Amino acid sequence: MNAMTMNQLVPEIDRRSLVLGSVEWLTRSIRTLDTWRQRHKSRVQFAGLDSRILRDSGISEVQRFIEGNKPFWEA
Repeated sequence: MNAMTMNQLVPEIDRRSLVLGSVEWLTRSIRTLDTWRQRHKSRVQFAGLDSRILRDSGISEVQRFIEGNKPFWEA
């Protein structure tokens, strides 16, 4: 049996679909990572707020603890 190249195995339209699918996957992955980074940064800043600011905003220490300890992937 002859060795077949990738070009012979996958028609042109399928190669384009693979490339477009890979680009879309990469784009979604980058957006997700950026969202996670923003959440982490916000939670670190929130955890560092002064108690007076929290009280003035109507946020309890328990609420701050719960929000600050959420994993970055959780909204």
